[in-house]
Amino acid sequence: MSVFTVSLNNAHQGQLDIDPRTQAINPSAVDTRGTQMATSIQRTIYVAGPNRTYRKLFDGQVFTDCNYWKRFAYPQVPLDQAFITVTTDDGSVYSDTATENTYPLVQTFTLAGGSTYATAGNSIDFVGTYGSNASFVQMTNEDSTSVKVRINGNANAIFDLAGVTTQVFNTGDLTISKLEFQNNASGATTVNVQLIAALLSTCNS
Repeated sequence: MSVFTVSLNNAHQGQLDIDPRTQAINPSAVDTRGTQMATSIQRTIYVAGPNRTYRKLFDGQVFTDCNYWKRFAYPQVPLDQAFITVTTDDGSVYSDTATENTYPLVQTFTLAGGSTYATAGNSIDFVGTYGSNASFVQMTNEDSTSVKVRINGNANAIFDLAGVTTQVFNTGDLTISKLEFQNNASGATTVNVQLIAALLSTCNS
């Protein structure tokens, strides 16, 4: 999910809200009506969201959603038409064709010898972190020591990822919401596991 800021007070769109606190005491002597407000609670708009719902946005609002909203931000549109600022971009794509809304995630896990599923850094929660299940997963054990992998937090879904091997779950094989790794076999040494996953962009509106 990306983070966006509503910028209805874009200076390139004209000064419509004047801050009365900066109003000249003697307008005849100082030709000014005050400076433009940074944000204005008087400015709100309704914008059609990706799921055919209308979202009410107010100036200065910060919200988290899919990259559908980048289409209202500069440079996707000219600056004088933009009313969204991208604060944090998660790098995902958004297409009006739902099947095209997948994006890659690549991550390497460094599993210390003796570490368990509960060890910090030994797991990835696709749903909790990215808002969707992984439709494709490839795991490569780059070292010679076998490690255990638990799927979706299920104690009955644990398998051994042998040393220097690759395990692939293709689209349609299994929906994966979470992966956890354990490297606590006797004499275990540090193991690196590279993960490649395909995630689906999901939208809050």
